[in-house]
Amino acid sequence: MNRLLTVKEVAVLLQTSRVQVRRMIQSGELAALKVGREYRIPLAALEEFVQAAICE
Repeated sequence: MNRLLTVKEVAVLLQTSRVQVRRMIQSGELAALKVGREYRIPLAALEEFVQAAICE
């Protein structure tokens, strides 16, 4: 099973704010699942996001 990260964990990893992570989710830049009221980001989705940013 793929590990799911919280918005806070992703913000720490990307060295940005939780608000910015939520904006990236809302804009479709970063794939996420809504679990109840919270978002969870699959580790694979974060890896794809970083890889795409590196290749630009």
